Amino acid sequence: MAEEGLTRAELIGQSGLVVEQVDLAIDAGLVIPDDAGRFKQDAVTMLQAGAALVEAGVSVPDLAALAVRHARNVEAVADEAVDLFLAAAGAEESTGSHMESLAPLVEALVPQVVALVGEHFRRTLLSRAAARLAERVQ
Repeated sequence: MAEEGLTRAELIGQSGLVVEQVDLAIDAGLVIPDDAGRFKQDAVTMLQAGAALVEAGVSVPDLAALAVRHARNVEAVADEAVDLFLAAAGAEESTGSHMESLAPLVEALVPQVVALVGEHFRRTLLSRAAARLAERVQ
């Protein structure tokens, strides 16, 4: 049975980026391998999106700094979200077997959180960009 996910070499090949660019994304915490050192297919999309930003004129050092800040903030918010999931499920007083049964709940809640947070980020980014552009036109 073939292993799931992409090796680092496959990720580099499929993304079309050079080694240094991929390593920068990995080091920034944007693209994270699993315990076996393999990457999910969405890492290709993420890398290509970063490359498109660079191609549009965003500097690599600035993008890397933003990515690191983003990753740190997301990790902190994700930890708080997990705490909320566990509290909502009554995990504080749960036994080991009950804790194992919570995995499907977390799996079901994650897409909801992604939709909520992703849409909020998209709207906020568009709104703030429009406001900044309007300021510069005046």
